[in-house]
Parts: sequence; structure tokens; C-alpha cells
Amino acid sequence: MTSDDLSLAVVDLGSTLAKGGLYSLDGSCRLSTSLPVEVYANGASFEHDPHALLETVEALLARLQEAGPLSAIGVTCQRSTCLLWEQSNGRALTPAISWQDGSATDVVERLALHAPEVASRSGLHLSPHYAAPKLSRLLSSQPGLRRRAEAGEVVAGTLDAFLMHHLTGEPSTEGGHAGRTLLYNLEADAWDPTLCHLFEIPRAALPRLRPSIGFRGQWQGLPVTAVAGDQQAALLAQGGWEEGVTAAHFGTGAFVLAGTGDQLRRHPGLLSAVVASSSSDRHFQLEGAVNSAGSAMDWISGETGLGPEEWGQRPLEPERLPRVLPALAGLGTPWWRPEIRTVVQETGAHTSPRELADGVLVGVAMRVVDCFETLAASGAAAEVFRLSGKLTRCRALVDLIANLTQIPVEVSAEEEPGLAGIARLAAVGLEPDSTSLSGGTPVSYTRDPEWPFDRAQSARADWHTFVSEILRKGVGA
Repeated sequence: MTSDDLSLAVVDLGSTLAKGGLYSLDGSCRLSTSLPVEVYANGASFEHDPHALLETVEALLARLQEAGPLSAIGVTCQRSTCLLWEQSNGRALTPAISWQDGSATDVVERLALHAPEVASRSGLHLSPHYAAPKLSRLLSSQPGLRRRAEAGEVVAGTLDAFLMHHLTGEPSTEGGHAGRTLLYNLEADAWDPTLCHLFEIPRAALPRLRPSIGFRGQWQGLPVTAVAGDQQAALLAQGGWEEGVTAAHFGTGAFVLAGTGDQLRRHPGLLSAVVASSSSDRHFQLEGAVNSAGSAMDWISGETGLGPEEWGQRPLEPERLPRVLPALAGLGTPWWRPEIRTVVQETGAHTSPRELADGVLVGVAMRVVDCFETLAASGAAAEVFRLSGKLTRCRALVDLIANLTQIPVEVSAEEEPGLAGIARLAAVGLEPDSTSLSGGTPVSYTRDPEWPFDRAQSARADWHTFVSEILRKGVGA
């Protein structure tokens, strides 16, 4: 069998949609498919049925298997979603608590004095969105759970480890997912005893750490050769294995990433993380987080009745639109204020639904540029900004980002680059010399800035004044 005959089945399990793809070793997509993902939302609580998620992944793999003989599997999924399950049989003991869930604020508040140490060890800001606060609450939710976890009878881990337990027989994770727990020591590439003690999570309950690239086990006789976080996979599709790439992917949230190669870098307004690892090395990223992007547009659609085809029909002019801070799940980069919620100002009787929806789009663009500017301040300056995800269908949004950053913006031809990224990793895991991890996906279109520099600077200054006033008041809606 030649390399041309080899096919990779890859799955990207997101918050609302699970995607599957059949790829050749050269990165060509031969088939794509998808299934919806159900999330149960109630106030600050966001949960999934973990066994329903597993069934979705297996259903996608079965579809891909029917399309032709497979050679290997790669899996990427939402990173901070976590749960407890039985070590002996993989049975879930709790719901899968979504990364969007903010209900573990009590754990975060209790540990507020330890925030600098948590950041130093983990590369993350102390936040209820990451796994450790959720896992800590889950271990206290039922009598005997913590004792069983200490005995190694209960696994406390992220969603990828649960999937790997069922697909391969072993609960295992990798640095990109482990790095979203607040329990992973970024320098040591190991679970951190101090962080485990702070969050009261027994080390015996944590899944085994494995490289992102390489053999994980088998599902129905097929080797699993790569696992990575969803945003890491999207960055890899854009060429983020090496230093010098800045990219943003729009999903439920929007995450702005810059590859830093094999150098671990830190900045107080950003997250440091592993992009992916092999048995011999690790590559890293800096990350800015916008927790509400697609979810903000879903929210305003529900409020106004306007669908995606009605957003941004005209050029977005921040000076003439309502100001909106999209923070349904708290405010991330560079301020890290999880208690701040969506704020809408300057609306009146004559504000139309279309203007309000466009104001939210402007807010999403401004938050992405907040991250972009913070990355530039860290030294990760970019000559071009690469975007992907469904919101890039709105060209007015892309134009505004180009105008505000004052650099060209490329839109990926891969609307869902997570599949392409994990396919690259799976190919290398199957045949190390089969493909390169550097280089980006094809470009659909490029937008150059059209605003003069002074207008961009004025719009950004007005935005900073708006956000500063919200932070001063601690306003949330």
C-alpha cells in the first residue's frame, strides 16, 4: 500500500457541533461530515452528557470508516470541558462540565491569593472556566468521591482523556489539554503537586500524560496517532508549529494565537500553552481569549430575530453604532475579569435591531483586536493576521479587523481548520516523514486596511475608554 492509499479519520468535537473528516496524508480532505452537539444551559451552568458526546465521536468515525479503508485516527476537542468517571469501566459519574461554565467561582475566590503562583506554574490566569475549579467542586458533590479518587478508582480529567479511555482503553491526555486544567506545570511537562494540593485534586485521579503526536492505542484495530486541543489544531492548520504566525479562530468564542516555536514565552495579559508535542520536543503558543464571539451573535439573534445573513450588510462604523462589550462568559484578554458580563450602551428608541446586531459585531472585532494588540506587545508582532471560522463569512467583520489592526487580514479557505490541523498531526504520527507541520492552509481572500491610521487609533481609543469605565464600575448585565 502506498501513501496515496492511506486515509486519516479525524474528529473535532466542539461545543455545538462535531465535525469529521477523511484526509489523505498530503492534507487533502476527501470527505467531511458533522453531527450536532447538545449543551444544557441554565444560568452560569453549561453541561453535556458525556456518553452522548462519546457516541457522537464514534458515529462520526463509523461514517468515515464506511467511506473507505482507514489507516489512523486523530481527535481534537474543546479543551477545558471536564468530568469524573470510573477508572475500571469508563462510566461517567458526572455530567461533562463545559468550558463555558462559570459556576465554580467559589473555588476561584477561595484561592485568589494564590493567583500569581497558579499563573507562574500553569501559564493560565485563575479562572472558573478552566478544569480544576470544576473538578474540585465535582469531587465534593457526592459522598466518597474524593476518597475513591485518592485510591485511583475515579478519574478526574478533561474530555479528551474520557474519549481516549473509551477509544483506546486508557485515560490519557496531552499538554494542550492538560494545560487548560490549572494543574499542569508548563515548565516541567508534568502534573504539579502544589497545584493539585491547592485545588484538592488527588494526583492518583489524573490521567496519564502522553505526547500529542504518536501512538495512543487502537479503536477497532485503527491506531490513534494524534490528540490536540481544538484551538491548537486550528493554529496548526494556519502554520503555527513555527514562530511568527498570528491567527484567530471564531467559534463559540474567539481565540487569538501566536506560535512561539520551541520557545516558551510568557506575558501577564496572555495565556502560555503547548501547541503540540512529540516524544522529542514541545512547541508553544501565546493565546488571547475572547470568551464570547459566536455565542454573542447567537444571543443577539435571539434578541433581534436577525439571522447571520442580515449581520454587517453595510461597512461597520463604530462611531455610529451602539457600544457593546460581548462578555457572556466573562471578560478575558488582557483584563481577565470573569465577573464582567455583556454590556450594551448608547441605545435609544431609534436604535434599530440591525444597528444593535452590528454593534455586537463591532464588539467582537474590538475584543479580537484587544488580543492582537496584547500579542504584539508581547513581541509576537505580525505582518499578516490569519482568520478562520464561520463568522469570517461576514466580510464587514473581516474588513473592520483589517482597518483596526492596520495590517492585511487573510481568511482561510478552511472554515473549520481544526480538522485540517489534527489531520496534519495524525499524518506525522502515522508516518513521521509524511508531511510538514509548518505552512498554512490555502487562503480564501485577503482584505487590506482602508482606514487612515488616525481613524483606527481614534476608534481604539474610544473603545478603551468604554471598557475602562465598565471595569471601574464593575458593570455586568
